[in-house]
Amino acid sequence: MRVSDLLLSNNYISHFNDIKEKIAKINQQILTGEKISKPSDSPVGTSKLLRISDQLGQNETFKKNVQNSSLFLNETIFALESIQSEVQSVVNKFVELDNPLNQSDLNLYADIIDNSLSMILDYANSKTDGKYIFGGTDYSSMPYGNSSDNQTIETLTNTNGKMTVRFTQSVTQQINITGSSVFGTVVSFNGRVDANAVAGSTINNTQSVYDNYGNQYQLNTSLVKTADNTYQLSYDILDGTGTSVFSSSPAAKEVIFNSSNGQLISIDGSQNGVFDINVPSNRIHFSINLQSLTEKDSAASVNLTANQQTDIFNTLKRISTNLRNGILPSAEEKASVENFLSNVVSKLTDAGNALNQISTIEGMLNQQTYNLQELSDAENGVDQAKAIVDLQNQEYLLQISQKMAAMILPQSLLDYL
Repeated sequence: MRVSDLLLSNNYISHFNDIKEKIAKINQQILTGEKISKPSDSPVGTSKLLRISDQLGQNETFKKNVQNSSLFLNETIFALESIQSEVQSVVNKFVELDNPLNQSDLNLYADIIDNSLSMILDYANSKTDGKYIFGGTDYSSMPYGNSSDNQTIETLTNTNGKMTVRFTQSVTQQINITGSSVFGTVVSFNGRVDANAVAGSTINNTQSVYDNYGNQYQLNTSLVKTADNTYQLSYDILDGTGTSVFSSSPAAKEVIFNSSNGQLISIDGSQNGVFDINVPSNRIHFSINLQSLTEKDSAASVNLTANQQTDIFNTLKRISTNLRNGILPSAEEKASVENFLSNVVSKLTDAGNALNQISTIEGMLNQQTYNLQELSDAENGVDQAKAIVDLQNQEYLLQISQKMAAMILPQSLLDYL
């Protein structure tokens, strides 16, 4: 069968265009390093790359959370270590004051304690990235400062808030050490309430609390069951004469437990598990923590404990004032400072553990990112050496095609006569 010149010409042009398209595509792949430049190049591959890209984007967000949280915790650890050093220095001065030979100039020791107090207050108001480290979730306002009459040092904001950060789809973690747990008094409810108790059942407890001057008060609490898994917590604070510091009874708090595991769900709708009690007129400020209280199918057993009786700021302030008046620190004041030192060490451990956990998560995220990038490269990456060889082959085919066309296509009718 005779092949017409038109058919030869059309076949050549089609073949020529195919080779040119392949050369252009290979050049594009070499230039961009990607096999897929548009969805039509590989619909299945494009779908895989979109999923991988989404996962990589999430990982980058989580890694930024890790980096910011690590910075925050490192600053927290630095502040706590600095506070520990200052308080240890104060404890050492107490030892020196036990020696009568060092009691001739108590004003000197008062100056030293004032300096340590100033440093501790500065560290308590430390900031990182514009956030007060010990400010809880209200980290935009300075948490600690002098009262309006400069007689005491007060907590200026709610320092109970927990800063939680998501590091993976399933992992969230608290990254801050609350100011109340370090510098304030936290009265904790420990033990269990009886899930089988009838409505109206009441659990009463008492605990000593102190004002900023070190005066003792009595905290009375009453936990009344109102419905399944639901209780009302009411409280009062009495002075030394048995008189309430409140002009009217504070509103009761609604406490709800999980019916499945008995864990605390909320206090007045808040899942924090901690709330403040602040009586400015009496300079009383402490927190109540119900996080350790559970509901069980057994007889109720609840007790109250306090992490520290008085805050370190006003304790040191009283010690300094007394020294200037010729009064040595009492055994109770020394014990209060040493108790605070132990509390700081405990919080340092908590911060270190949190930082270690975040470091572990960071390693996991880095490995996940590496694995995802490997998958992306396998799906869309270009082997440059192979691509160059393919390009050379296509260019060779183009040259052969052009030579054959030069021999065949110029022939006319005279060549066949």
